[in-house]
Amino acid sequence: MLQLFKDRNFFLFWIGECVSVIGDHISIIAFPWLVLKMTGSAAMTGFVLAVQGIPRAILMLWGGAIVDRYSPRGVMINTNIIRLLLVIVLGFLLLFDSVNIVGVFALAAAFGIADAFFYPATTSFLPSIVKEKDLQGGNAIVQSTNQLAIIFGPMIAGLVIAGEISVSGHSDPGAITSTFESDRIGLARAFFADAATFALSILTLSLVKVRSLKTEDSEEKENFLKEFKKAITFIWSIPAFKLCFIAIAILNFFYMAPVFVGLPVLADMRYANGSFVYGIIVGAYGIGALVGGITAGISNPIKPEKIARIMFLVFAYSGLCLGLVAISESYWLAMFFFITAGLGDSFVWVHFMAWLQKVTPDHMMGRVMSLLMLLAIGLLPIANAVMGLLFEWNIIASMLGASAFIIISCLITALHPDTKRVTATIK
Repeated sequence: MLQLFKDRNFFLFWIGECVSVIGDHISIIAFPWLVLKMTGSAAMTGFVLAVQGIPRAILMLWGGAIVDRYSPRGVMINTNIIRLLLVIVLGFLLLFDSVNIVGVFALAAAFGIADAFFYPATTSFLPSIVKEKDLQGGNAIVQSTNQLAIIFGPMIAGLVIAGEISVSGHSDPGAITSTFESDRIGLARAFFADAATFALSILTLSLVKVRSLKTEDSEEKENFLKEFKKAITFIWSIPAFKLCFIAIAILNFFYMAPVFVGLPVLADMRYANGSFVYGIIVGAYGIGALVGGITAGISNPIKPEKIARIMFLVFAYSGLCLGLVAISESYWLAMFFFITAGLGDSFVWVHFMAWLQKVTPDHMMGRVMSLLMLLAIGLLPIANAVMGLLFEWNIIASMLGASAFIIISCLITALHPDTKRVTATIK
């Protein structure tokens, strides 16, 4: 696994990816915190994330086809340029106290459009710079370093926004000092920091040399609907693939919205410096995921017929951890639950991604990855809007309901015989 660092192309990609993901997780913390401080509403926090996610979901499949027609690297560079400009604009609006909620919604929508092309590109990129035998190791390194970014990104965001470390509770009502005005400059700093990470990522990607993944003739690339029909048919032809894609959709719908919409509300309710506590709790997930990614990289490949079942069992445990975080007011316990959940999620993700990249035909990589990303994050707009409204009603009950659904659905599906069927059922 470590020999990949001697490869110039992989090393450049790795540096850019790590820094870029740090920036992504700065904005992941900063965006909901900005809306929460501007409006005081969990529902509005969910809606702004929905506005970002709707165009991303609508355009993501098209983004995957664009990746297949051109190149993952080119798409990543261009979308990073767009995202850099957007966060710079938002940073200056905050700096000069000119931001309003309509502007935030507009910038979120534009960011979502760029994401629709970036996500299929980044998950399709690795097979263009490493050999098939190195895919598990490469995915493990990328996943592990991404988790380092998840550890430090939220913590950096919390510190940059808050300007100090304080995790005292809200036993004294006078201790609640965080307002939009007090956090405005810190939020501007956070978005400028995100812009700097995009700039470095653009530089490193421009220096990477890649091999082409195109193998089909141009005539077969003329019709988007036919292209996606082939990709969907391929995924659905392997029963275990189909179940794994469904598992990812379930976890991200009922898990990510509570983490990125509900958890900041809970942190703000329970702690005087909620942005920092929110950052370290999310960062704890990254610590576990780092360990899980490294472990996956040095372990033997999981047999394909076991991956789906293991994935469902691991995701069921993650759902349990979400419920425990909801009812526990100790941020130390929340960090522990998220560390263990992150470890399992990352371990199974590395093995699943390596298997998926090995089995997927090169010329179909962008479309298959766009379908995966659609299920992984494309449903988040609906989840954020629905869960945001439920959080307005009762945040604890809603998070416990999401936790229960994840646990029950994943445990039931883990017993399905299709989890062991890893060969195509149609030609």
